[in-house]
Amino acid sequence: MRRRRLPVITKKIVVAIVVAGLLLCSILFSASYAAFSRQFRRQYDFSIKAIAAAARATLNPDDFSGYLESKKTDDRYNATHDILQDFVDKFELNLLYVSFVDAPDYKHITYIYNVVANNSKWKEFPLGHEEDYIEPNYNSTAKRVFEKGETIVRHTMKTRNGSHITAMLPVYDSDGKIVAVIGAQKSIQEFVDARYSFINLVILVEVVFGFIFVLLFCSYFNLKFIKPLVLITRETDHFASWGGKPSDRLLSVKNRDEIGILAHSLHQMEYDVCRNIDELTKMTAEKERISTELSVATKIQSDMLPKEYPPFPERKDFDLFATMDPAKEVGGDLYDYILLDEDHLMLVVGDVSGKGVPAALFMGKCKSLLDFQASHTLSPAEIFEVANEQLCKGNDSGLFVTCWLGILTFSTGELRFVNAGHPSPVLFHNGEFSYIKTKPNFVLGGMEGIHFTEHSMTLEKGDRLFVYSDGVNEATDSNEQLFGEERLISAMQGTEKFDAPETLKKLREKIDAFVGEAEQFDDITMLQFIWKTE
Repeated sequence: MRRRRLPVITKKIVVAIVVAGLLLCSILFSASYAAFSRQFRRQYDFSIKAIAAAARATLNPDDFSGYLESKKTDDRYNATHDILQDFVDKFELNLLYVSFVDAPDYKHITYIYNVVANNSKWKEFPLGHEEDYIEPNYNSTAKRVFEKGETIVRHTMKTRNGSHITAMLPVYDSDGKIVAVIGAQKSIQEFVDARYSFINLVILVEVVFGFIFVLLFCSYFNLKFIKPLVLITRETDHFASWGGKPSDRLLSVKNRDEIGILAHSLHQMEYDVCRNIDELTKMTAEKERISTELSVATKIQSDMLPKEYPPFPERKDFDLFATMDPAKEVGGDLYDYILLDEDHLMLVVGDVSGKGVPAALFMGKCKSLLDFQASHTLSPAEIFEVANEQLCKGNDSGLFVTCWLGILTFSTGELRFVNAGHPSPVLFHNGEFSYIKTKPNFVLGGMEGIHFTEHSMTLEKGDRLFVYSDGVNEATDSNEQLFGEERLISAMQGTEKFDAPETLKKLREKIDAFVGEAEQFDDITMLQFIWKTE
């Protein structure tokens, strides 16, 4: 009689399940083992630190210098010693010591108290006992305790004295000076034994369970699922071979379970796929139309922002350039610079909440309002107040703008500016870069009736002003770290020798190098103004 061969699909699935089971067991074992160890360590760490801290509270640190000088005990010393002995006995410690360690190498130890467990292998040292103890882990720990006042827990595993945990805490006198270190040591052999028991139990359970599961699964799977699955496989091959033309073969599957549901669902799917292909063809055409419109919107938005360089060719006394890189097809950032007259230059950088087309439309409205109002007044505060009232009207979408606007008077060097919730600009003055820190006002478009505070400062020839949106300082790398204000100042260093376009190019290169492969999630706008010395 011919033997029935195990179907290939069964073999492959069984092998895949065995491999997946091994991986899953390994992952579960690693995770549970790590959680088990971490929880045990956390409990031991907390316990030993609490014991050491409680023992430290019983000490009289102001007496230590006298004890070390005289090497003699008194009733107060003995009482403290008894209390420490009680700590050792009640909490089953190996030992509890208070000592002074000499700097700078922290190898020479002088003991003030050294209390050990009764009937233990540890030797109790008398008051004033000195020894040189060279062990890098201990020496570095003692240094951190004495020099930085840190509380440190050390785990020592598999030594000739067993495995134990030690908490080392600084001891302060009444003047707040660290005069000693207190150490509490406790055996963690129970933890080590429990960890081995845990490993053995988990491995045994995984091996037994895995063997039984694979055996039962193979038998049941081959009996109940292979035949209908083979039919489903043939039908999908037929559907693909005949160019997406469905048939009614799957209706012959009569299983009253998920296989039957799958067969009938696949039959329905074949018809749905044909219908969806027709709809997808229409959607693709519509998407191409929207993409074309977005390209036009991008061009329109780009044309709204000044991009000629130099922007005012007849003016040789300053250099000015700005860029805006949207995170999507269209962005919500804005910038502008207008020579109001021969003596006044307006600089603007803003950032609309949100992204995409709504933010771009709001950005266009904001820019138009600022430009129009600037032609009627030289007061940045008045420009913002009028623009804010207009932006609040009909703003049902709740959009708002953070914005920085400044007007520079060339004849006096006075820069009058207003900050509506925008990042602080960077000023290069007297050979140094620094932020122009002021208390920001509320954002534009957020609330009617807002009064804006105007600030003033004096610029000199040779000064450079860098204004930007939060897409610069909040640029994020793949580790969710921000570019930040400190990196921005560092990136600005050395750019004072470049013109405005080259400065922005260098800054963008440093931002891109920091971000790496991470996706740009916000618009990046930068404006560089340079008041030339010649």
